[in-house]
Amino acid sequence: MKKQLSFFDVLHFAAGYWRRQPWRLSAIVCLFIVAALLDTYMPTLLSKFLGAIRQNEGRDAIIKGLVVFLGVYLVKTVLWTTTYIIYNIFETKIFKDLIDDAFTHVYRMSERYFANTFTGSIVSKINRARNKIESFEDQILVKLMPTFVILIGSIIFLWAKFPALAALTFAYLILMGGISAWLIFTVSGPAQGIYADAQDGFVAHLADSIGGIATTKSYAREKQELRHSFDLTRDLRTKNLRAYLLANLAGVIQRLLLFGMLALLLGGGTWYLLNGKARVEDMVYLVFAYTILQEYVKDLGDNIKNILTSSYDLHAVIALMREEPEVADVPALPDLDIRQGTIVFDNVTFTYPGKTEPVFKNLSVSIRAGERVALVGHSGSGKTTFIRLLQCLYLPQEGRILIDGQEITQGSRASLRSSIALVPQDPILFHRSLADNIAYAKTDAPMQEIRFAAQQANIGSFIEGLPQQYETLVGERGIKLSGGERQRIAIARAILADRPILILDEATSSLDSESERAIQDALLSLIHGRTSIMIAHRLSTILDADRILVFDKGQIVEEGTHGELLQKEDGIYAGFFRLQSGGFIVE
Repeated sequence: MKKQLSFFDVLHFAAGYWRRQPWRLSAIVCLFIVAALLDTYMPTLLSKFLGAIRQNEGRDAIIKGLVVFLGVYLVKTVLWTTTYIIYNIFETKIFKDLIDDAFTHVYRMSERYFANTFTGSIVSKINRARNKIESFEDQILVKLMPTFVILIGSIIFLWAKFPALAALTFAYLILMGGISAWLIFTVSGPAQGIYADAQDGFVAHLADSIGGIATTKSYAREKQELRHSFDLTRDLRTKNLRAYLLANLAGVIQRLLLFGMLALLLGGGTWYLLNGKARVEDMVYLVFAYTILQEYVKDLGDNIKNILTSSYDLHAVIALMREEPEVADVPALPDLDIRQGTIVFDNVTFTYPGKTEPVFKNLSVSIRAGERVALVGHSGSGKTTFIRLLQCLYLPQEGRILIDGQEITQGSRASLRSSIALVPQDPILFHRSLADNIAYAKTDAPMQEIRFAAQQANIGSFIEGLPQQYETLVGERGIKLSGGERQRIAIARAILADRPILILDEATSSLDSESERAIQDALLSLIHGRTSIMIAHRLSTILDADRILVFDKGQIVEEGTHGELLQKEDGIYAGFFRLQSGGFIVE
């Protein structure tokens, strides 16, 4: 069970971003303090000005009092305005840095993390963090810090005129702050935290449900999906309403406490006045002082509530950024130098996280540079795991995997994967142009090379028949294209990438026979001189492979060419070939 984050964990997290701009932070703090002190001094200046009028101190004294009052007010206004301009620069830089850091961290996460986490949940966490980091720092730097300066300054100035009343007010403020904090931290705050967690779950469900809407329609499950969504929104509303009601309860108590402070100040001032210890201008001072005080204090509860709310909303992104990345930050791994593509699995043992049964146990196999190797076997026999380990998406518990004599776990993941071109069975395209998708692995490729790759993948004529041709947007995840068209775009991408190792994961499974033959011809030129690994269920696509590896329960039980394996009449491969008659493996 993960440790629950505290408010101070969130404060430490936010302060880490504040420290990246030390000069702006120092300027903001200093200017806010000075402006708040001037705000606190305003009732005293007004009292002096009115006193000069009441006592008829003369024209010069009255004008001087007015000029000083207005001058301090103007300086205070300029200081507040200047501070907010600096603060706006400060906070926009912070939420940019936070989003950049969060995205960077997400891209460093392992495949295991994404297999166990809703994409919608990740998006929700990052999006809420963008809003709430701004709210969190607003409450602390813009609201609370000036409020404490105002409170302390007001008590000091009040002490100079009415010591006993200042002491009572100070004690009352402590009591008021304690009650407000207790209400927020123990009553309304936790309810807001529960609501924040519920939001992440709902957004994750929303993304999952909408992403699978085609399946929902095809099985006529709209009513069931809607019923489930309605149940979630009902629960979300309940938690939201509870958070609102408890926050309103805290607000009512806060307003009653403010009334008590007003009664204390004016009642105390009236007592001083009736006993000849205060003048009219002193009463004006108290009224003006209360007006300034209550402006800050009335929001104190809301500020604390908003800080707590923001901190709960930041818990998710902090937890996200504490997730263990695929590769630790230090030490930095050196780049691998992969040119030939010789692959060696040396006594590799691997068990998926959370499983007890190993997929591979002491697996050893070598693939020569430029060799065309096909992987065949039932689902779950280890073919896909072989590819994942080769890409370092998972790490073996025992043994080594070497490419060109270099252990891949000892090199940077970027250098490893930059040497491998992959054509998956279900290729993912980005909602960008066709040209961008083809050139994804080689963004500086000229248009001529992009067109050539598309022609080789037998997709060029289709693209050129579109109104916008290579500038056509493919839709989210390539939804505007058929499965076969997406696969041909992925093949064109691999052709353009031109890397020493090529992985084809049933790369022609979505193609008709005519297109498959055309692409097989293109793939022959693509795989020439490259180490090629082909996962195949359709055996007709691997008949000319240099070597076929037959997997069964994590072991290579047969290997050889198509002809050699067919001679083993009681072998697994020969049985596959007979069952499918040139079609697909029967599971």
